[in-house]
Amino acid sequence: MATTPTSIDTPVLESPLPAEVLHHLYASMLKARLLSRRLRNAKQTVEAVWSATLQNLEEADLIVADCANPVLEVLRGADLTAFTGPKLTARSNGDMPIPEPKIVFPGADSTAAVAAGLALAQKKSQAPGIVVAIVSGKITKGSIWNQVLRFAGENRLPMLFIADWTDFRTSRGHEGKDLSHWPCPTIAVDGRDVIAVYRVTKEATSAARRGYGPTLIDCINFLAPGTRGRDTRDPITSFRGYLKRHNAWSDEWASGLESDLKNELGLAKRR
Repeated sequence: MATTPTSIDTPVLESPLPAEVLHHLYASMLKARLLSRRLRNAKQTVEAVWSATLQNLEEADLIVADCANPVLEVLRGADLTAFTGPKLTARSNGDMPIPEPKIVFPGADSTAAVAAGLALAQKKSQAPGIVVAIVSGKITKGSIWNQVLRFAGENRLPMLFIADWTDFRTSRGHEGKDLSHWPCPTIAVDGRDVIAVYRVTKEATSAARRGYGPTLIDCINFLAPGTRGRDTRDPITSFRGYLKRHNAWSDEWASGLESDLKNELGLAKRR
């Protein structure tokens, strides 16, 4: 196991988060990046969104996503061999257990409605856990989405909606008129800033657990001047700089972590 970072030769800034949380977030993002390489899944901009969200979830919480993604499933706890080894088939005599899915993938058009239905069932049965719906930002422009969000808000369902815009050049506008349109709290956050997403999802999941109803989190692109509508930031590189500025980084720790993850994911170089 890699050792924990101790000190670095840079000015020390105080972080609002414990070092343990920072390390878990970085490890999760790096694992997502390496998994993308291992599974040949090219989408990397969402690493900060997934890692920050998963950090705030509990075992009883449910995730409903608009498209199947093995990286997200493995980060949530699925067995990597289910995607890299021989396909599992149920035996006729029933002696082969079929793994319980970690995430529900009902299809893009049904994601919000299925998530709301599960949250309603959770609330009526007083079951532990909340429901998190993770969708592409463009899905939130349809009429079905509006109806589901209104239903969830009116019934104070224990859930969280996360709209991911990090793959698009443009994001939904967040003027006052737009924010007041939704029947539940709506928060815009930089989708490539894992600290920002973590703090917002922590607040939103806490509100859902206490019975205050859903929150919509728009993970958007905060474009810097001169970028011509493109966000070229690498979420991991940006977070690495943050860790160094807050005395939560050492080359030895980072090297050990990457080595451990590569061994775990079957990416270690063979001699």
